[in-house]
This record gives sequence, structure tokens and C-alpha cells, in this order.
Amino acid sequence: VGDIVRGEFNLHSDNHGKPVYKKNGQVNGLDVMLYFWDDRDGPDFCGWWFGPKVGGDQVWAYHSEKAPTPPLSGWKVPYDGPVDNTFILQPAAGYGKGATATAPQYQPVASGMPQPVPYGYGPAPA
Repeated sequence: VGDIVRGEFNLHSDNHGKPVYKKNGQVNGLDVMLYFWDDRDGPDFCGWWFGPKVGGDQVWAYHSEKAPTPPLSGWKVPYDGPVDNTFILQPAAGYGKGATATAPQYQPVASGMPQPVPYGYGPAPA
């Protein structure tokens, strides 16, 4: 699942009053979207999702937070698994100032350490 949700994402549209991001390039012929779904289908479906289409049945990662932008950490990857504390979003430089958002990037760490998953909706800082 990590390989699916890693990469750079650009602001694509909006859904339920919040931004939708689309990964640059497909994975196995599928788009990868990062989007918010409200509680119209019940509280268990409300939150931020990674999936091939907005509101679809197939999803890869989930966060129950209702924040206006995707949460940086606390994601369940896969969506029905435990929280993966190494999976961390990084906002794009200038995010929130009308800039295009890009995202999911893994950051290398010191040797011998677990590799975090700074994936997100923006490129990693230089």
C-alpha cells in the first residue's frame, strides 16, 4: 500500500467542502486520490481517504479527522489496519496561499533507523 500512496499530488478539485488531491501519474492503471468524505454515510465513513476515485469502495489509507486539510500523521495504512506512525504527510511549500499542493514523499533517515513515510500533499522541504 505504501508504494501506492507515495508520490507527488496536485490540487485537483474539492469534495464536501474540502480540497481533493490527485497523484502525478497512475499506479497499476489507477488514479490515486486524497480526499475528504463527510458523515452523510455515517460517522464510520467520515474523514480523509486515499483511493482511486473520490467516494469509491476501494481505499488504501484512512484518517478520521475532520480538519480542513489532510492530517499530517495518525493515518491507518491500510485503511482497516492500525495507525502507521511512520506515515507522515508534508504540505507543499506555500500551501494555503493559493499554491498548487503536491505530495507523498518518503524521506530517507539515518541508517539503522526505520524509514518514515513522509507522504503527503506537498513536496518535502529542501
